[in-house]
Amino acid sequence: MNDIRGQAFECLYDRDSRLQISGIHFTNCSFESCGFSITNDPALRSRASGLCFSKCTVGGSIIWGGVLEDIVVDGLKTRGLLQCWATVFRHVVLKGKIGRIMVSRSACPSASGFAPVHIQDAFDRANCVFYQCVDWALDIKDGEFEECEIQGVPSRLIRRDHQTQVVVKREKALLGAWRELDLSGTHWATSLDFLLAREDDDVVLVAGKRNKNFRRLQDGLELLRKAGVAEWD
Repeated sequence: MNDIRGQAFECLYDRDSRLQISGIHFTNCSFESCGFSITNDPALRSRASGLCFSKCTVGGSIIWGGVLEDIVVDGLKTRGLLQCWATVFRHVVLKGKIGRIMVSRSACPSASGFAPVHIQDAFDRANCVFYQCVDWALDIKDGEFEECEIQGVPSRLIRRDHQTQVVVKREKALLGAWRELDLSGTHWATSLDFLLAREDDDVVLVAGKRNKNFRRLQDGLELLRKAGVAEWD
């Protein structure tokens, strides 16, 4: 495995390239204004495998509809929110102190938050086929997040800390019991509204252990469980 230490990567954009990158360990590196697998066509998505990231920093960067496999992220500082759009995962571990991360089913960012229907359908089909052959996708149980939310990855394929990382399924959210709960001081109501609007099957809600409102977030998850909205695992 190649070792890269202390390097700064800026304005690197991987677009429609079917790039294959593997076998690199990044330590104390930074990634600023970069984009991986920027494409509206699943046939042109890039693949990253066999990578390690230790104590790296990322800012102003986006992961689009790429394939991430056999990757370990051990500590990641984020400047702003790191978003992953229609990305698929196989054996990706997020552990240690992690900043703000959101994984979305949406295929590309837009003003409305929704991709054009034909693009979204293409990624939905490709991602469904991909996950049919995956034993587990993400391991987040040892991640100490500031913020983390995961949509579009089947919850059964996510290894979680069941105390602070819970699953809400669409059919439970549709019943609306959560609207009667006191979820003030949390963003859980917004997350569930997004779940319904995007027609996802489920969502993983994470009470970030490094979030200043951790206790309130955790209490909100317990309310969702007791109301039968969040799964008891």
